[in-house]
Amino acid sequence: MKKIYYWLLTIASFPAFTPVYAQGVLFKSRDTTSTPVDSAALRRITVKARDSSGIIPNNELFLLKTVPAAISSPDMSSLRMMPYTSIDQMLTGRVTGVDIRTPTAEPGKRNSIFIRGTSSLLLKNSDLFYLQPTYVVDGIPLIADHAFAYDIQRFDFNRLGTETNLSSFINVNDIESIEVLKDFAASAKYGPMAANGIINITTKGPRVGQMKVSVNAYAGISLRPAADAVNGKYESDFRLPFYRRYANETQWRNFPRYLADSSQPRYFGPANWDDLFYRNAFTEGIQASVSGGSPFASFRFSIGQSSQQGVADKTGLQRYNVNFGINIVPIRNLVFSTYIGVATLNRKRNEFLRDRAGDEDYLFNYETPLSPNKEFLQQYYTDLTNGINKNRNNSARIIANAQYSFLSHFTWNTRFAIDYGQNFRDYFVPTALSEGNSFVSNFDGLSKRLVLDNSLRFQQTFAQHHHLDVVIGQYSQWDKWRYDYGRAYKGKSDYIKIYQPGNDDNKQGRFTNLRLMFNAKDYTQSNLASFYLNAGYNYQQKYFLTLYVRRDGTSYLPANQRWLMSPTVSAAWKISGEKFLQSSWLSNLNLRASWGRVGRLLMDELYKGGPIYNVDAGWTGTPNMSTYNAFPAINAAFGTGYVAPGTTWPYVEQLNGGLDVAFLHDRIRASLDIYSKTDRNLVLKVPTQEEEGYTGVIKNGMAIRNYGYEFSVEADVIRNRKFTWTTALNVYTNQNKLLSLPDGLTDLVIDHHRFLVGKPTDRYWLLINEGIYQSDNDVPVNPATGKRMSYQGLPLKKGDPEWKDLDGNYDINDKDRILTGRMSPAATGGFSNTFRYRDIELSFLLNYSFGRKVINEVLANRFDFANREGVDDPKGIKEITYWEKVPGDYSKIPLYNPWSAVYAYQPDQTLFLEDASFIKLRAVTLAWHLHSAWMKRSGIEYLRIYATGNNLLTWTRYKGGDPEAVSYFGYDEGYYNWAAPRTFTVGFNFQF
Repeated sequence: MKKIYYWLLTIASFPAFTPVYAQGVLFKSRDTTSTPVDSAALRRITVKARDSSGIIPNNELFLLKTVPAAISSPDMSSLRMMPYTSIDQMLTGRVTGVDIRTPTAEPGKRNSIFIRGTSSLLLKNSDLFYLQPTYVVDGIPLIADHAFAYDIQRFDFNRLGTETNLSSFINVNDIESIEVLKDFAASAKYGPMAANGIINITTKGPRVGQMKVSVNAYAGISLRPAADAVNGKYESDFRLPFYRRYANETQWRNFPRYLADSSQPRYFGPANWDDLFYRNAFTEGIQASVSGGSPFASFRFSIGQSSQQGVADKTGLQRYNVNFGINIVPIRNLVFSTYIGVATLNRKRNEFLRDRAGDEDYLFNYETPLSPNKEFLQQYYTDLTNGINKNRNNSARIIANAQYSFLSHFTWNTRFAIDYGQNFRDYFVPTALSEGNSFVSNFDGLSKRLVLDNSLRFQQTFAQHHHLDVVIGQYSQWDKWRYDYGRAYKGKSDYIKIYQPGNDDNKQGRFTNLRLMFNAKDYTQSNLASFYLNAGYNYQQKYFLTLYVRRDGTSYLPANQRWLMSPTVSAAWKISGEKFLQSSWLSNLNLRASWGRVGRLLMDELYKGGPIYNVDAGWTGTPNMSTYNAFPAINAAFGTGYVAPGTTWPYVEQLNGGLDVAFLHDRIRASLDIYSKTDRNLVLKVPTQEEEGYTGVIKNGMAIRNYGYEFSVEADVIRNRKFTWTTALNVYTNQNKLLSLPDGLTDLVIDHHRFLVGKPTDRYWLLINEGIYQSDNDVPVNPATGKRMSYQGLPLKKGDPEWKDLDGNYDINDKDRILTGRMSPAATGGFSNTFRYRDIELSFLLNYSFGRKVINEVLANRFDFANREGVDDPKGIKEITYWEKVPGDYSKIPLYNPWSAVYAYQPDQTLFLEDASFIKLRAVTLAWHLHSAWMKRSGIEYLRIYATGNNLLTWTRYKGGDPEAVSYFGYDEGYYNWAAPRTFTVGFNFQF
């Protein structure tokens, strides 16, 4: 009977579908596929399954040997003392192989993670959706947002909808572990979902034993940033030197009216707008769970709530989540498991004027900015309270799993899962903020994924030394995305704040002017069918070999190109297990290698073949324009581009070599990985001649390689009964290279980017700035023509920039631009230390980023005031932070003629390229683990009280704002890139 009990315990007492590790060995789990892990991950996980007599003997557990792989995992114990609301925050500085880009610290705003480099060209915001890793929760790949809503947007500042970070759905106290799977030895089992890497999240599941209750709570404050507020006098004084030196009579007459009268208090009064815009923000959260049960039925239930205020623009995020898991063992060898997770996110968004213009698709008169005097500014914020900006996301995950073991060596597993997401946005702008025209819009989006996975496993040990593990299976995935969007202008009154589209009975709906209504619906779906074989062999737990073969079919490609075969092979040698290398100082030495290929799913149905048509509906200014007598009509997809026939699978090949080593009874632990990841047959829209009608031709043929290394080392510097000191350092490097372009092209220019085969893709394309021409006589003259140096045919004059003429033709143009700087860092990582004396623990984390360059666009815009004054363009928008001194080194910026036709202060020149390397004191934590006889008698098992500080210090040479808060494309946009605030929290973890 005892043996049966042990078997039940190993199946039912751990999170649903989670591999179980003990003493460096992977045990039998509900996941029917092998889950390779590295030795560092194994060391951090210990199984404490016991009965009344003590620890379960190892021979009572079924061993599954597997090949180690490139996996990084943060310490969840420390993360539970942080007020983090998203996965990207939890990974920063704690794992290798990831590049986390956070353009803004606005609570709940979408951010991006790149694992081992960017695998395609990053040209616009919609490209980000194609490059993000897959989040896997309890073995199920979650569905991500789709980029197709950008198709009806003229401005791509934000995707239509809530723009919420979907990794914020999970409460950190419900997470058992987070793993970043980087090589295909670890991630190939997820097929095409693994093309951009995998972030594998295992939640806490049902447990066997006495009922236990856990409560986790925290509260904290984020400090408002200091603002160097200015008023009209500062702005006038800044501009006057330019006017006195370069302005003609017409330009003097056009001096902005709001700066002309220094006696009026609206613009020349107190500069105290920041009192209304910034605040000290509060954050708090509480989560409770209960778990327990018998070996035949166990469960876990949790409920949580958290809220985070933003320090700027009254932004904020609220989250509510409920999770329930149950394991049932009705008969021996049969296990039923069910997991349900539900969450709701409510986000209070920013009120950017730029984003409002993008949402309304309407550009206002931007000549007169908001007042820096809060006495006048208050009315603007009062008007904002009459508007609506509701953003709500709902998420539900349901996983059902059945596993049956038979004939001693066989296990059948069936898993069905649903991942369902909805996002709603109601947006209303009152007449007072829209030049007398109210605006209202509604977005209703849905994403849904169904997963069915069936597998059969055979596992057997022969002659006590040879272990064979074979899994064959079938995987099906059905994805669906859709949205309904509508907007309208000129409502009957400001009391009508909700948009109701018209129908057959009431075509005008709630808004009377049918001409100013716009409705759009879109729908796309993707089906994936897969068959796989996973065969693993090891000899004496020293020599490991695994072969994984998968055949995937996608509905996004033509029938004759639909299927792709993807093999992965991995091997490892545990050298320290050899007799000739056994010693007291070497604890572990493991050499591993893998090579694999996985397909990359395309993101649209337009590649299936045949002509593509769009329904054009709208008015001038929108991407889809009326085509026949102002009525919608079917038209060829000229804006989308012409899709070349015969589109085939893009795919990723990755080679990885790794070494894990430990010394002195595991007191020093290190891991090194060297990788080369090549994306081949990528799809790219190549620009074509305008007379062909299409904006480009979409075809296969691009290849990009990312390569680099990852290194981590951890050491117990001091380890005794009273005091321990553990230190850790990790570093990640990545470089990339463009290997090929479609049609054999070697040079391609897209907008303000240039791509050369053999060169990196993450470089800026800039003019070389060498100073200023102080007079007309300083401008070089072409001896052959007698004409002065020009810029794209425009003669350069006094006050114009001196740009380097690389080709010597006395005309500055795109041929004189160079590829320089790095948009992604050359090296990034973290350095941590943990000190523990008895029950007191102190830890800190530094993270760093070296070698990244940034274009200080906000500083360029500051000097380029002449081209931004009152123009009918988003660049003419003056946000409230227009009245804040732009940080930067003003002494290095020449006094160019801002009215010059050569666009003297254009950002894409070396003048504004700066080093954005930094070191940050990311977190400091002080914790007290309480233990006492009274607590034990009262049934209190665990109580930890802690205090943390986040984002405390930054060391950088960058003269602009926060070097971490820049756009995805490497541009510091100032106001639109919010720095993470200093945050201080206190909390407790309690279990009884």
